[in-house]
Amino acid sequence: MINKLFTKKRILIFVLFLYAIITSIVTTMDGGDFDVYLDAARKMSQNENIYAPPYKTMPFFYSNFFAFILIPFSHTIFLTELIWSLVSYLFLYRTFRLLEGYFDFTFLSLKEYKIWLILTVFLSIQFILYNVGMIQITFFLLWTIFESFHQLNKDKNTLAGIILGLSINIKIMPILMLPYLFYRGYFKSLFITIFTFIILLFIPAIFIGFEYNNFLLSDWWKIINPTNKEHLFETGIGRHSLVALLPVYLTETIGEMNFKRNILNLNHNIVEIIINIVRLFFLVISIFFLRTFPFKKQDNKLNSIWEISYFILLIPLLLPHQGKYAFILAIPMLSYLVYFFINTYQIIKTTNYKIAFIFFIICCAFYSPFYGSDIIGNFLFRVTQHYRILTIATILIIPISLYCNPNRLQTIIQTNSQK
Repeated sequence: MINKLFTKKRILIFVLFLYAIITSIVTTMDGGDFDVYLDAARKMSQNENIYAPPYKTMPFFYSNFFAFILIPFSHTIFLTELIWSLVSYLFLYRTFRLLEGYFDFTFLSLKEYKIWLILTVFLSIQFILYNVGMIQITFFLLWTIFESFHQLNKDKNTLAGIILGLSINIKIMPILMLPYLFYRGYFKSLFITIFTFIILLFIPAIFIGFEYNNFLLSDWWKIINPTNKEHLFETGIGRHSLVALLPVYLTETIGEMNFKRNILNLNHNIVEIIINIVRLFFLVISIFFLRTFPFKKQDNKLNSIWEISYFILLIPLLLPHQGKYAFILAIPMLSYLVYFFINTYQIIKTTNYKIAFIFFIICCAFYSPFYGSDIIGNFLFRVTQHYRILTIATILIIPISLYCNPNRLQTIIQTNSQK
């Protein structure tokens, strides 16, 4: 029996490895966002402005340090992108293993564990394929967040800070984890993170010159400045976040489809204020996830993954210029909710529970592989993008998560085990 299980596991690993190689080769041949990163590296090697046209396919929004470390690979595009795609799968696997470690599966049967595993992968698959197809770095960003907290749990605060600081420097998105570090009292790691971020900004100057480096930093800030108008009104199809959602419903905008979206027709300045108020609101309600007094470290793994997942969930919601690929960052919270409902679906029968479960199923529909133009058709898919349904579904996950909090889950498990 053990030999059969071992053989099946080896076969599965081989199949997944083969799949990773095939998809990496195919996507590399088609090209992706990594073309943009390598083009920026090539431009830097020639002392050009990496943040100004002409662009490969789109602007480069990442740090000068990221472009700098890619210079040695900028002339071996196919090989570099192939290796990166394969390494991204390793980042994803490592992230999943770290995520899995937060859950106690002793309360689940083997069948229930497999259901949790299958559903977590099921809700991830379209975003995995999207990230792989675009040769993105989101798997790397997600791994750095989980790896940094893994190192924090091992009291390796310096290493945790270096990993997170590197991540924030390359792409600013994980900066939303800093308030969590502060609130939980990880001051050493917080300091190391900020210090690493700053140091990496100026390391390229040693090789490319301080004047050129400062020029690039200035231009980088110009394009990532969150107060820029283009970051507050993202009206085209393919963008998802609060700055893509709120303007199209609060004021008249020009979209790529002729269907009316705005409920109100407010002044643009008023809409900007509302966007920032809503952003602040989502940060404030993080208190309901943190629950304990500030500067007290969380020693319960289930509580940890619940509150960490909320801050990760905020990244694609609060920050501008978010594509569909960024919503892989919602998967940690979705995996927690799947765990909650598997543990409770035979126990709780209240109306609130049923409402939360129904809305969770609705949200999952837009995270499932069925939500794609190949399945529902290009027209219907574009309509849902036009109305920002993915962003709305992600926002709905927040009140569901508040209802499905770890205290409620642990109380249910304890009560049921005593019967």
